[in-house]
Amino acid sequence: MKEIYNGYELSTAWDDEALGFGFSVHDKNGAEVSRSVDPYFYEENALTAARAAADALPAQE
Repeated sequence: MKEIYNGYELSTAWDDEALGFGFSVHDKNGAEVSRSVDPYFYEENALTAARAAADALPAQE
């Protein structure tokens, strides 16, 4: 799942090795600026954590 939030692209995906969902946050240039460490059982939980990670970063236009 992908979503634009505060100017960042949030992506969630299933990780077979971790047996859960993970997330990554990319800036407007496509560079990864944040990534999950622990897996999430539900994709919505990973997306909520990605939003929190983006909130901790400066807002982009």
